[in-house]
Amino acid sequence: MRNAKIVCTLGPASDDRDTIRELAAAGMSVARLNASHGTTDHRETVIERVRDVDDAIDDPLAVMVDLKGPEVRTAETDEPTNVVTGSEVTFVAGDDATPERIGLTHTISAAAPGDTVLLDDGRIECRVERVTDDGTVVATVVSGGKLGSRKGVNLPGVAIDVDLVTPADEAELRLAARADADFVAASFVRDGDDVYRIADLLEEYGGDDIPVIAKIERAGAVENLEGIVEAADGVMVARGDLGVECPLEDVPMIQKRIIRTCVNAGVPVITATEMLDSMIHSRRPTRAEASDVANAVLDGTDAVMLSGETAIGDHPARVVETMDRIVREVETSDEYAETREQRVPTAAEGSRTEALARSARYLARDIGASTVVAVSETGFTARKTAMFRPGVPVVATTPNDRVRRQLALSWGVQPVTTEYANDMESVLDNAVDAAIDTGAATSGDTLVVLSGMLTELEGTNTTNTLKVHVAAETLVTGKAVVAGRAAGPVHRVTDGDLGAVP
Repeated sequence: MRNAKIVCTLGPASDDRDTIRELAAAGMSVARLNASHGTTDHRETVIERVRDVDDAIDDPLAVMVDLKGPEVRTAETDEPTNVVTGSEVTFVAGDDATPERIGLTHTISAAAPGDTVLLDDGRIECRVERVTDDGTVVATVVSGGKLGSRKGVNLPGVAIDVDLVTPADEAELRLAARADADFVAASFVRDGDDVYRIADLLEEYGGDDIPVIAKIERAGAVENLEGIVEAADGVMVARGDLGVECPLEDVPMIQKRIIRTCVNAGVPVITATEMLDSMIHSRRPTRAEASDVANAVLDGTDAVMLSGETAIGDHPARVVETMDRIVREVETSDEYAETREQRVPTAAEGSRTEALARSARYLARDIGASTVVAVSETGFTARKTAMFRPGVPVVATTPNDRVRRQLALSWGVQPVTTEYANDMESVLDNAVDAAIDTGAATSGDTLVVLSGMLTELEGTNTTNTLKVHVAAETLVTGKAVVAGRAAGPVHRVTDGDLGAVP
């Protein structure tokens, strides 16, 4: 079983049902739909296809709707525009697209002379010369190149006055609520309040139980990281815009800081952007890309993400297979095991769930258990178990199919849908069945079981039980029809040999 999960962006190369199934077979756990491209109606169709695949396979497959957010992009064009080094260009809000006049989705009139304008993830760089009274920005091209359609625009250090949630985002949030998306990724969040605003809108549209993934893309978000992690259900290290908004040399350590903060808080974290970028066309990644994926896994990321590699690439399934192999190889290494043992978070003071989950981690190691089973109606117990990165698989049992899909993003968790358990005997039976059915354990193995039982406060639920249990498959069930005392000789037989009983 692989611990770090794989998120794949679906696009023209991969959003048909057959390719989605191929990606799932190759190792995809979460399908990402990028709202910066395509239409809302098409995304709804793709979500239906993903659901069909999820119903047809054993492992869960979740859907993430990634909002476009208040991004600034260049105008849509049929052919790339040649922006020449040393030439003068003007930036205006509109649909123009010529080498001298570049239309943008939003004005950048907040810029000042001397500010830098970066296009297409920094591939084209311009220096602002002046800003006219009507908001037109005049700039000199410092480093030119071919400018394609709808490319991102960044102004490092400049606060652009754009509303967090655009009308297009509202349509995507309604889609997410209507289609029961498993996650919504919020772009360009600045602080925890932005995350809460997205969550409030989802609740207003009927999607109050959809987790919000906060994308860290701006220097301001890095400064407010702790507040964002506290507010969000997950975090994405969006290295594309982050590497343009912040000095490039700062990004590796920012990535490590974000991952460590999220792991310590028990919040799932995704490492994204250009992980295997050369495989958009190449059949093999570069050595640097393989090392990039490996280092993210060593850092403790819950998931690694593919963008253009699967959305528009020449061979999407091969890319996922390659990433799967890299991750698995890292996770079998001594270096990985050593790092995991050295970076176990501490349990939050007063948190019974975290205290028990942390204890389960060490108990499983010390007694040689094959699996930790987290009985988790809401997914909370399973995520807290994953937080402490046990050295054995985490099997999560839940009666909620949406929770099963949402746990597809959490490190090391293999979720299974089970019937609701009304007593501890049923809890243990479900735990054993799930561990054996997933292949995480065999009959006779030792399991560590974490579960929550209903408290005297009706409707509340807390993790309050930690048990060591020996897995045993049920051979025969029956019902007692006569109650009373019985006496008779004892016949000792070989283990498992019931045929010798007279």
